[in-house]
Amino acid sequence: MALGHPLDEVPVVSPSGPTMLLSLCSLLLAPTRLLLALWRLLAHLGVAVAAVAAGGAYGLWGLGLLLRRGPCRTFYWRTRDQEPPGLADGTFGEHRYLHLQDSGLRLHYVTRGPTTAPLMLLLHGFPQNWFCWRHLLQEFSAQFRVVALDLRGYGASEKPPGKDNYQLELLVEDIRQVIEALGRPNETTEATRKAPKCVLVGHDWGGLLAWELATKYPTLVEKLVLMDALRRGIMGGFAACHLSQLLRSSYIFLFQLPWLPELLLSLADFELVKTFLMGRWTGIQNPARRLTEEEMDAYLYGLSQPGGLSPTIHYYRNLFRDTPVAREPPPPPTLLLWGTRDAFLDVRLVPRVLRRLRPGARHHLLADAGHWLPEEDPQRIARIIRDFLEEGHQRS
Repeated sequence: MALGHPLDEVPVVSPSGPTMLLSLCSLLLAPTRLLLALWRLLAHLGVAVAAVAAGGAYGLWGLGLLLRRGPCRTFYWRTRDQEPPGLADGTFGEHRYLHLQDSGLRLHYVTRGPTTAPLMLLLHGFPQNWFCWRHLLQEFSAQFRVVALDLRGYGASEKPPGKDNYQLELLVEDIRQVIEALGRPNETTEATRKAPKCVLVGHDWGGLLAWELATKYPTLVEKLVLMDALRRGIMGGFAACHLSQLLRSSYIFLFQLPWLPELLLSLADFELVKTFLMGRWTGIQNPARRLTEEEMDAYLYGLSQPGGLSPTIHYYRNLFRDTPVAREPPPPPTLLLWGTRDAFLDVRLVPRVLRRLRPGARHHLLADAGHWLPEEDPQRIARIIRDFLEEGHQRS
């Protein structure tokens, strides 16, 4: 065989073709990448400016408090050595702890109802803890194994240091592991064991996490209930067009700053936290629905412990960490509850929220209700949720 014959030559493919194609694609995408980088820069700059402005405004509030009450009353914190009634005893359910396999964190929860019943998981918001669900624990314990969870950093759950431990992805994974650990009814044999599943109910931050969990792990959620809760990406455009919402959300920008939010929230024995929860401007019209001093202490007890405030604020410090990615709406049947007098979230946000949910999502606007729905009118909330849950059973 002649070595120089053309048929014996091995063709060599030049890499210049694919390289040129990649270079061309990069060149075409360059303007888009530049615009995205510019948009991210402007967004971060806007958040920074809003944070400084909010810090100045709330700082003036703190200065006014100091001038009105004097240093002794402003820098006063009542010692809370003992947990208030109902928080740690068995009044509303059994207190338990769950060690998460992936992170090793220990989360606290209160449960009520038979262990063989389906799981109803309740997720609270800021600045509360499991205690905000005390009424619904009683309302649904005959039908469900109701679990009110202390999110990481809250209540009696573990509080890892540093804001990196409170990224959204980590919080969602906590909830996933809780559902997988508690969402299987205690059956007698392996053959009768079912896949983990729950009715997931979230308020405020708990609603945001419930939304994310149901979108990412839809098989874990049978039905989803959201109370005065948004998903990331909804607020920005609305707040840019509605100054009133920007003012309602001013505390979010304050929380982007280091140390100052912790100081301001704790002044005068947590006066600002008390104002958030039961001030006249919060939308709670009926004084009988406002928290008693003992109920308020159920929240302030954990926040007043050393290092108790920072973990709750770290949730907000991670809000603008990255750009929200548009995802499909959560597939489970969804119920949205909203107080028309919510002091923190404009009721005009509801249509925008519904556009991010499936067309069949149900919603209820609760007239004369504020932001703290689980505590303001728990019987009415329970009735609406029960109707929503029973509707699915009737259809099936």
